[in-house]
Amino acid sequence: MTRYFSVTNYDQQQHYKDRGPTWIKLYNRLLDDYGFAQLPDAAKWHLIGIFLLASRHANRIPADPAWLARQVGAVDVIDLGVLEASGFIAPVEDVSGVWEISGNPASAEKKKEEKTREDILSAGADPSKLFSRDFLEFWSAYPTDPLMSKKKAHLIWQRMGDCDRRSAVEALPSFREFIKRQQNYRVVHAWKYLSERRFDGFAAPHIAAEAIAAAKDRADRLLKRGKYAERYE
Repeated sequence: MTRYFSVTNYDQQQHYKDRGPTWIKLYNRLLDDYGFAQLPDAAKWHLIGIFLLASRHANRIPADPAWLARQVGAVDVIDLGVLEASGFIAPVEDVSGVWEISGNPASAEKKKEEKTREDILSAGADPSKLFSRDFLEFWSAYPTDPLMSKKKAHLIWQRMGDCDRRSAVEALPSFREFIKRQQNYRVVHAWKYLSERRFDGFAAPHIAAEAIAAAKDRADRLLKRGKYAERYE
């Protein structure tokens, strides 16, 4: 009878709770884990491969080292005993009705979003096909740095309405001037500028044309110039 095992703390690695994910979360705090540091180097990669494999099999993985090696592309023998002793995996009971992927199928909207994300992440993709033209114009005007995620900002941009997009772009000159006046200021990531509506604080106030004309007329009166100057000659 085939035995099965599962990855411990599996829920912390998932970005979806209702279906098989296309990617998992891998936190860099794993590097600080003493148990992980004590694993042989080969076992460390085997564990990462098993993390990925768990997402395809609803965290119920056959305990077959030869099959596992083929699935994760391992050359060295996979030592499940050392991974279990370190607490990274645990055996599970064999039950009837083996399933491959758990949860409900993704909605059409979610599938489209995932497909877009996968296209963006694919190597060699044409940037002009991944990002909309208006977003590229925004991105070129934004004070970016190498740490900013263009992909994440674009996902936020796609969810915004046309009015908010225009406001975000129109506020950029004031935002850039603000940055110039600051010392040791680290520019907020573009996706936060958009998602948290940081641009609202830099929007130029709208002044009606009538108000502008009235203010100019008052200035002319006070300075006795313009159309009022001839009265005082």
